[in-house]
Amino acid sequence: MLRRATAARLRELIAGNIGGLAETLCYNARQGFTLFRISTQFIPFGSHPVNQVPWWEEFAGELHAVGDLARRQGQRLSFHVSNYAVLNSLRQPVVDAALAEIEYQSRALDAMGLDASHRVVAHVGVRRPTPAEARGRFCCAVARLSEGARRRLAIENDEFYWSADAVVALARDLGLPAVFDILHHRVCGGDWRARPTEEILTEVFATWGATGGPPKVHFSSQDPDKRAGAHGEYVNAAELDEFLARASALGRPFDVMFEAKAKDLAVLRAAPALARYGVRVGAGVPAAPV
Repeated sequence: MLRRATAARLRELIAGNIGGLAETLCYNARQGFTLFRISTQFIPFGSHPVNQVPWWEEFAGELHAVGDLARRQGQRLSFHVSNYAVLNSLRQPVVDAALAEIEYQSRALDAMGLDASHRVVAHVGVRRPTPAEARGRFCCAVARLSEGARRRLAIENDEFYWSADAVVALARDLGLPAVFDILHHRVCGGDWRARPTEEILTEVFATWGATGGPPKVHFSSQDPDKRAGAHGEYVNAAELDEFLARASALGRPFDVMFEAKAKDLAVLRAAPALARYGVRVGAGVPAAPV
């Protein structure tokens, strides 16, 4: 794969990916979707030394145009770093690569002219050899980020090591917003396992402050045939309805990202549940400006 990453091939892929994102945003607008996660490979090898193309300069016009499109349509964009990006790894090359990935994704959002409400989301990582040491390594890694990348970073609880209570405490200390993943919380509940959803969301939402954009929540349902924490094809309508009922009682706007294998089809199938809370998706959504 690396030997095929010539400058000419990379430029071809970058141009195609930017065009594909514009098409996706137009589709999202027709369906009433206002939140979209961009693939980590939007800029192929964007954080790897093999990519020597100054893409943020060569494609500045195209990137800014797709950012303008997102703004006009009221769509919030984000990245989520790959599972291999571990900021508190015990191996320094892994940490360096994770930092490079966050910097690249932040640069892409900058090149689109998007403000800091458009986020880069990362998990905290491992807990070895002790949680305290792992926490310290994470803080040291975050301190190495550029100011712009740090301003975009949000951290999320996971299903293995870092529960929502631990992530919120870390987010407070670092001045970062926390993303609450409800399926991860069901698997790795930590000290908040039995705490009411409304109370958890109150703590999570408080990390976003007044200028970080609406808080983000990740919603998914368990795949019954896979390991605990594996996303299902669709979301369970009853689970979604219960969650939205509890969350909406807080009276604060927030964004929900569906993490489902069926992608847009999962959102469309959930339209009846969403409509009960004033969210319209699918047929009948007014056209967005292009």
